[in-house]
Amino acid sequence: MERTRFGRTAWVRRTLLVAAALLPMEPLAQVVVTRPIPTTQAFTTAAVNLRAGPDRSFPLVSWLQGGTPVTVFGCLNGWHWCDVAFGFNRGWVYGRFLAMPFNGQQVLIMNSGPRFGVPMVTFSVGPYWGAHYRGRPWYHQPPPRGWGPPPPRPPSGSQRPPPARPPSGQPPPAPPGNSRR
Repeated sequence: MERTRFGRTAWVRRTLLVAAALLPMEPLAQVVVTRPIPTTQAFTTAAVNLRAGPDRSFPLVSWLQGGTPVTVFGCLNGWHWCDVAFGFNRGWVYGRFLAMPFNGQQVLIMNSGPRFGVPMVTFSVGPYWGAHYRGRPWYHQPPPRGWGPPPPRPPSGSQRPPPARPPSGQPPPAPPGNSRR
């Protein structure tokens, strides 16, 4: 075994160095993945539904009273629906019911989101529900129409689309390679 000038073996020193370097990174990675940084504090302007997605057709997560403080993580394009948290609940609230204090007044996020720097976010049912709604009674139900995964693509080049129908009163076209005379 190789000895260092401090009397310890080199492999122990290297092992400890690698372990020390990796230990702090593991908890940091968990925080980044599981807890996005909240950006804005806002308040509900009236009693609102906290939904599992940015549409009224998504399941109800919770009901919030008017004046409830929420943390806003971002809004969809146009600031119509915003991703918020209240306590342990995470969900979407319509932007018309969210306001931020500005110069002693409550200003709607829907009207002033860009001015306050509220970020635009995207929404994907699978990852969002997987991160926030496991164990909810409706978790395994399909998402509302139009919000599910896109339909599968047909295999490329393996199937031809069906032939177009001729206008009524005309004979169908001849198959390729055959000609009528």
